[in-house]
Amino acid sequence: MSVPDIATVSPAAWDEARRFLPIIRRLADDPSRTRADVEAGAAELGCGPTHVYALIRRYIADPRLTSLLPRKRGPSAGFSRLENEVDALVDEAIDGVYLTRQKPKIMHLVEEVQRQCAARGLTAPSRRTITARLRARPGRDVIAKRQGAKAARDRYAPVVGSLEAHWPLSLIQIDHTLVDVIVVDSETRAPIQRPWLTLAIDVCTRCVAGFHLSLEPPSATSVALCLTHAALAKESWLAERGIDAEWPVRGIPERLHLDNAKEFRSEALKRGCEQYGIAVDYRPVRTPHYGGHIERLIGTMMGKVHLLPGTTFSNIQEKGDLRPDQTAAMTIDEVERWLGHAIAGVYHRELHRGIGMTPLAAWERGITGEGATLGRGEPVAVPDPRRFLIDFLPIERRRIRRDGVALHSIAYWSDVLSTWIGHPERMIVRYDPRDLSRIYLLGPDGTYYDLAYRDLRRPPISLWEHRLALRRLRDEGRSLVDESAIFRTIEAMRTIADDAVRTTKTARRQRERRLRVVAAEPAAAPDRSAADGPVEADAPLEDRIFPFEEWS
Repeated sequence: MSVPDIATVSPAAWDEARRFLPIIRRLADDPSRTRADVEAGAAELGCGPTHVYALIRRYIADPRLTSLLPRKRGPSAGFSRLENEVDALVDEAIDGVYLTRQKPKIMHLVEEVQRQCAARGLTAPSRRTITARLRARPGRDVIAKRQGAKAARDRYAPVVGSLEAHWPLSLIQIDHTLVDVIVVDSETRAPIQRPWLTLAIDVCTRCVAGFHLSLEPPSATSVALCLTHAALAKESWLAERGIDAEWPVRGIPERLHLDNAKEFRSEALKRGCEQYGIAVDYRPVRTPHYGGHIERLIGTMMGKVHLLPGTTFSNIQEKGDLRPDQTAAMTIDEVERWLGHAIAGVYHRELHRGIGMTPLAAWERGITGEGATLGRGEPVAVPDPRRFLIDFLPIERRRIRRDGVALHSIAYWSDVLSTWIGHPERMIVRYDPRDLSRIYLLGPDGTYYDLAYRDLRRPPISLWEHRLALRRLRDEGRSLVDESAIFRTIEAMRTIADDAVRTTKTARRQRERRLRVVAAEPAAAPDRSAADGPVEADAPLEDRIFPFEEWS
């Protein structure tokens, strides 16, 4: 059975699979499980042992949350064999009798339904039917109405009171910071601004799992790119930047610990994590000590950054009479390479007082074991790097028309679209805000297909350029916005930025963002035939991810 895209799953089915996941995963991971164990799990889930055995087999074959989604069979969703009047009566009785603070038993609910049906001359449904209707209600809502909001929170809210991490990748913390250094334009070497750093730390080993450097404020995309960098092998990433060091951290983490910022609560991030079995915990409000590991790592890295030209230091006292704008000398790409050296070549090899060894040694011991300490073994590898990133990208839904797919007022096309012209439903489209020259369409077969500009003469642009162009067109009073006007405006804006690059920081920043997009594009126009199918899964993902600039 093909795996459905996580964006197409209904909330009810997704929640049901999440409810089954911890119990099924526990049984699947226990080779010595007995019939009694399975029956106990079935009782806890409210289903039969036969169904639990089937779920265990499905999860072992495909250890992802989507393998536990309910299979479609029997009547279609929403179908009820009850008469409309009886159907409404059951719902009213559940809300008015059972879901109250008096906490009556199910037998009282059944008696009330039977009494009202008899009074109206209707055929009463069976106890089993009423119970099934009750179980369809969200468990959290049932507990909240019968026992109160606090009881519902205590039972269903994530447990965030412990940050214990006994093995590598069991807990990853992610946070953002402004880097204490001003970067310069790659051509004129004039100062631009301080970049943003998104950083991930493996709590068990104190290794840096991954990072992402950007000129834009933190966003869901920067979190996804940091997580992707953390999960993938880094050999090619290091080689491209000329970094001769070992950085062995890779694999899908088991749990993320995040603060309550907006970018950490995007639906794409939540569903992407759930798809790959990554639990997400949020830091309790007003409890900064819960983020101590990542905060100390940020402090360590910023301490190293203070040695760079253009540093702003962390406060006015440290800065003194230093003028960072006058001493700034490094581009954002050079700062990224410097951070790679500082992490893989220095930080990972320095003694960490918190664990009594170097982070690199702690990682190796956590993976292979040492003496009486058992290792966790090789981490769970990303099965499809391309799909892993796409699962975290923003989502839109579009219809397939004769002229292709329209997104952000830009037309996209691939010959494969001719198969789905006139498809009755909107199809899922994902896009990378850093580069709008290519988007990803989810086909009915569950495969993502690359779509390129319909007009291949168009240059690659980022979402920030697109938004600036629309704003400028609105300021000019253009009531109708079309693709040609957008690209003409962007070209004019790029010309202005190039002319003014020696004059203003804003223009230099816009030009640097654009260069990071264009530099990663191939010189030749993409081949139409290459857009007809999915990109090979084994192509190095870093080749296309990290050189681009990001937009929130």
